[in-house]
Amino acid sequence: AALAADPRALPAPVSREAYRIVQEGLSNALRHAGEKVTVALRVEVLDGHLRITVENPFGTPVSAPRPGGGHGLRGVADRARLLGGAAEAGPEGPVWRLSVRLPLKGTA
Repeated sequence: AALAADPRALPAPVSREAYRIVQEGLSNALRHAGEKVTVALRVEVLDGHLRITVENPFGTPVSAPRPGGGHGLRGVADRARLLGGAAEAGPEGPVWRLSVRLPLKGTA
């Protein structure tokens, strides 16, 4: 995991939604890639945006659903869109990548 952003310096709505997006990204990796995979997480500020990237190799999904699941990738996209950002998810070579961009300006 790489954290290149100070969470205390983020606007409250961005910090709150980023936390939930990271939580969903990690839950999805566990649910769909299996329990014994390495997940790469990057959170950084670039060009006035908070960028969140979650990557994991394809694996063997766990058989039983985990309790407390969120709203999946649709929920991640909705959270990003509500803040004026964007989310993309899909295969990228040998990994599954979730990439989210949240603007830092215009959110309070």
